[in-house]
Amino acid sequence: MSLVQRYRWKTRFHLRCSQWCYDESVTAHTLFHKIKIPLLKAPMINFRIAVRKKGKSTTELANEYGINQKSSWLFKRKVQEAMKSSGKHLLCGHVEVNELMIGGVDIGQRGRSKGDKKLVVMVVEKVKGDKIGRAYGQTIEDASAESLRPFFEKYIDSDNTQVKTDGWRGYWPLESEFELKQKPSNKGKNFMGLHFMIMNLKGWLRGVHHKCSERFMNGYLDEFFFRFNRRNFLPTIWHKLTERMMQHVPYAYKGNET
Repeated sequence: MSLVQRYRWKTRFHLRCSQWCYDESVTAHTLFHKIKIPLLKAPMINFRIAVRKKGKSTTELANEYGINQKSSWLFKRKVQEAMKSSGKHLLCGHVEVNELMIGGVDIGQRGRSKGDKKLVVMVVEKVKGDKIGRAYGQTIEDASAESLRPFFEKYIDSDNTQVKTDGWRGYWPLESEFELKQKPSNKGKNFMGLHFMIMNLKGWLRGVHHKCSERFMNGYLDEFFFRFNRRNFLPTIWHKLTERMMQHVPYAYKGNET
């Protein structure tokens, strides 16, 4: 029995197996599984998040589409899951790496101590002089080599890359694995492209989302860099996001509400 013969439409969004009389939602086994918003609104929300330069806050989406703000937030968490880096595009050539504090620096804290703030490490790829290619970022527990190494290994090609950082000693142990060049930051003047990205990220978080908890900070970083890395492919960015959501395993709401 062919697939077409076996499954018949029962409702607009459900299929029935004629052999076993089993009903299955077309959203089963995807990130659209058990969403708390009308299914026809989900693609439109995806489009607004993916294509709009600064994305959309959950409050804006809730007001625009007439849905509950919490439902909007829960659905956006699913979208951010699909925006995670695939890890297939390691950065090579010349890259710059630095850490930044989200929320400012605590008074009285020395060095890279983050206190109650979120510590994020960012890498940007330099192409055609000072232009920026791809970029990635994620939160880290501290600025030690043990916390920085997984980030380097995940996003940087150790064989074909020269990594430029400031003089922080946490990078020293990585010199044996990566071609590392350390240079004083000089208030950001020696890392213009990287600090431009840092300002854009902080401005986006302050202006659009106002506040992001440390627990979900990586989701907002995934969203920011997903859009940035596809800024030259806007005609297909919505299609890529929807494809990812259809191929991704379901993301449970339970345990992810706060």
